[in-house]
Amino acid sequence: MRSISAPAERPGIAFEKMVAAMQAQIDPTSTVTHNEVIIDRLGHARQFDVVIRGRFAGQPMLGVIECKDLKRKVGNPEIDAFVTKARDVNANFKVLMSRSGFAKPALEKCADYGIQALSLMKRDVANKRFFIGTRWTADVRRWGALTVWLNVCDNLGNLTEFVVEELKIDGKRVIDGITNYLLKHEEVMSGENEIVHLTAKFDRPQVVEIEPGVERVCESISFRVERVTNQLECRVGMRADGFFDWNNREVTVPPGGVIATEPVPTDFTKWNPRSDGSWKTANFIEMHLEISERWFDFVEDAIDLDKL
Repeated sequence: MRSISAPAERPGIAFEKMVAAMQAQIDPTSTVTHNEVIIDRLGHARQFDVVIRGRFAGQPMLGVIECKDLKRKVGNPEIDAFVTKARDVNANFKVLMSRSGFAKPALEKCADYGIQALSLMKRDVANKRFFIGTRWTADVRRWGALTVWLNVCDNLGNLTEFVVEELKIDGKRVIDGITNYLLKHEEVMSGENEIVHLTAKFDRPQVVEIEPGVERVCESISFRVERVTNQLECRVGMRADGFFDWNNREVTVPPGGVIATEPVPTDFTKWNPRSDGSWKTANFIEMHLEISERWFDFVEDAIDLDKL
């Protein structure tokens, strides 16, 4: 006996059923049907993926949803066809549901014709080019390597080799005075990348300890340090049993629904360099961080180079 397999569902049917089930959860007082045929005002049969019937202010309301299970964004041709189809059945409200989002001109047309442009908030792993979520950007500023020069005023010749961390004046480390100065003036150093090059000229010559037992008389100390800003971004997906409204940037979830977001890594080495602004995927929340990373901390009772 030959077995007869069930006919395959037409493409996109699973997506339509998911949308219908979600709409029924969000609006339990209405009647939601899938794959319904409505006779239009000209007597023609028109098929709609999802139909919603209910009452508002005592009046019957008809809503129609067209589902586009495409690997590309919905464009103007889909909008034009749906406008005519929904008008011919005198729909009170119109919804176009896209798995992959909408092109900008299509969104503008939706807004003009009063069509809700929606997508499911479920994360589609198969479609890696598209997800709804949050885009985090960060300006991570850090201090680069520090170079120090001693400007001696004795007759023993210039110093070319020494360990910066071992330099001391009156028993206090010179590097702590330099890093304290950088911290005090950090807020005004807001450029993306800049070089700080300063000289602390003493009111009177100072004895600088180079290392235990070795001293030199100096008239000033110069230092150079680079201020570097890394512009980064991180895209974090969101999931929910609900709809995302592209024009209003709003999320609708059923009663008791939950919106879940993927974790945002605090290790900035896992972030990507910031794009040029032409971000192709979609986001509805923009978050920005200003981060200052330091390899030094403020040292109490350090020498104040400005007062020597």
